[in-house]
Amino acid sequence: MTAAILAVAIGACGTSAPGDLRRPNVIIILTDDQGYGDMSAHGNPVLETPNLDKLHDESVRLTDFHVAPVCTPTRGELMTGQYSLRNKAGMVPAGRNLMRRDVPTMPEVFAANGYATGLFGKWHLGDTYPHRPVDRGFERVVWHKGWGFASEIEYDNDYYYTRYLDQDIVRFSDRFCTDLWFDAAMEWMGEQADAGQPFFTYLALNTPHSPFNSLAKHYQAYGARVEDPLLAHFFGLIASIDENVARLDRWLGERGLRQNTLLLFMNDNGTAKGETVFNAGMRGKKGSPYDGGHRAIFFLRWPDGELGDPREIRYASHVADVLPTLADLVGLAVPQGASFDGDTLVPVFRSPDGTGADRKIVVQYGGRIRPEQYSDSAVIWNQWRLVGDSELYDIHADPGQKSNVADQNEEVVREMRAHYERYWSEIAESVEEVEPLVIRSGPGTFTDLTSNSWVEVDCDNRTRVAETCGPARGGVWQVDARAAGRYLVEVRRWPFHLERDLTKAGPAATIGGVLITPGKALAIRSAALSVNGANPTVSTAGKGARGVPFEVTLLEGRSTLQAWFRDASGRDISGAYYARVQRAE
Repeated sequence: MTAAILAVAIGACGTSAPGDLRRPNVIIILTDDQGYGDMSAHGNPVLETPNLDKLHDESVRLTDFHVAPVCTPTRGELMTGQYSLRNKAGMVPAGRNLMRRDVPTMPEVFAANGYATGLFGKWHLGDTYPHRPVDRGFERVVWHKGWGFASEIEYDNDYYYTRYLDQDIVRFSDRFCTDLWFDAAMEWMGEQADAGQPFFTYLALNTPHSPFNSLAKHYQAYGARVEDPLLAHFFGLIASIDENVARLDRWLGERGLRQNTLLLFMNDNGTAKGETVFNAGMRGKKGSPYDGGHRAIFFLRWPDGELGDPREIRYASHVADVLPTLADLVGLAVPQGASFDGDTLVPVFRSPDGTGADRKIVVQYGGRIRPEQYSDSAVIWNQWRLVGDSELYDIHADPGQKSNVADQNEEVVREMRAHYERYWSEIAESVEEVEPLVIRSGPGTFTDLTSNSWVEVDCDNRTRVAETCGPARGGVWQVDARAAGRYLVEVRRWPFHLERDLTKAGPAATIGGVLITPGKALAIRSAALSVNGANPTVSTAGKGARGVPFEVTLLEGRSTLQAWFRDASGRDISGAYYARVQRAE
C-alpha cells in the first residue's frame, strides 16, 4: 500500500484567497458511540430522528463508509488522514492515544489556508501540551478532557452541570452538554460570519456515549418503548443530538450561511447500546472487526457545491479519506510532502454511477501484532471483508457476515493478505514507539499525568480507578523532558481538582441515573516513585494528605516514571493514578 500524496492546492476553489467569502464554511459533526443503525432513516423501528432524517434526504450519502471500531483511532484518522497505527493514536487507553507531532492535522491545514478553526466538545487526542486542541491547529476551543464524563480525568463531570475548558480556563455550565457545545459553536461561527471570515468547525460530541444520563423528556419518551433503562437513555441522548442538528440548521438559514456551508455528519464507531433493537443487518458492535463495529454514517450536504442530487453511493471508503476529500472540494493547499492513507472522494462524487478507483482499506486499532495472531483487524476490498487472516465475507451476498467463504476464494484472500502485509511493512519498525507526554520547564507550567497514559495498562475510567485497576505498582508513564533539571512530582489517588484525602473512598457517581459505588478507601501510608526503572524513592504520606511530593532529576529527552502507593507494612497496594510534574524553583 502506497499512501496518496497531496502536495499542492487542488480542486476548483483552489484559486480563492484566504478570507474570500466564496470559500465555503465547513462543519463536521461527529457523534460518539451512535451506530449506523441508530437513526430512523436507516430503518430503526424505535428511535425517531426526524432532523437527522431530513439531513439524510438532503445529502450525498456514503453507505459503505468505515471508521475505526473505537473512538480515539477514528478521531486521529479523521484529523490526519492516516491510519491510526501510523499516526500513533491507536488506542483509547494504555498510553497510545496521542498523534505524532510531525503529522499535519486537519485544523492546521484549514488555518494555513485562511480559515478560522474551532473545536466544540470532545477532543480525546491529548489533554496536555503539546497535544491539546489549541496545540494542534484549533484557534477556538470549548472542550472537555478524556474520552467523556466518566473518564479518569473527568471523574466527577456531569451532562447537566458540565465542567469544561474555555481555551484553558475551567468553567461550569448549567446547560445540558450537547446544548452547550452547539450554543458555543453557533456563537463563535456568528462572530466569524460577521467578520467575513470563513470557518472550519468541529462539533465533536461526547454523546450518546455513557454514562447515559439523558434529559428527562427524552428518557421518558423511550422509557416506555424499551425495557432496558440504559438503552432508553442512549436513545434519549440521540434525540438531543437530533434536536440540536435542527437548531443548527435553522441558525444557518437565518444567518444566510446554509447554501455555502459544507456540513458533514458522521459517527465514530459502531453502536454501544442500540444493536439489540436494530443494527442495520450487521454483525458486531463497538469494538468489533465486523461491519457492525466500523461501518459508519456519512452525510455530506453543500448546496452550493454542485455535488448533484442527494443520493446514496455504495463505494468502499474510510474516515482517512475525509481530509484529502475536503482539501480537494474546498481547494486547500496541504504541506509539501504530507501523506495520506486516504484518497480524495471527489471523483466518486462526480462520477455518474458513483464509482471510483479500485482500492483496499485497512481497519485496525490498538493491536501491534499481525492479524494471524490478532483477529481484531479487517481489510475491505469492494464487497469483500477479510477479518483477521482467515475469515472472508462477501457483504453483498451476506451482509450479516455469517458465512466464511475463504476456502472458496483463495485468490481473493491471498490478495487481501498481501495488501495488509504491504501496509504492515511500512509501520512495523515504528509500531512499538509511544508518543511521550512532554514535561515543560518554563515557569508556571506543569504536566498532569493520569492512569490513562500508563503504557500497556487499561485504566481509563472512573469505575476502574475507584475500584483500583492495573498491577499493584500501576503502569509506566513515557515522558519527554524539554530540559534537564530538578522536577517536583506530586502523586495522588484522586484527580487534583477533587482535593481529596488519599485514603478516602472516591465520590459517588451515577450511570443512567443510578448511583454507583464510590470506590475503595485505601490504607495508604507511603508512596514510591521510580525514574527509568531505578530503585524507587519512598516518601511517607502525612495524615489527611491529598498527595505525596517528590523531587527528582530528569535528563533532557525521554524517561519513564512510575509511581505507586504502599500500606503500613510496605506492601504495594495500587498505582498512583494521578501525578503533576513541574520544574523545581
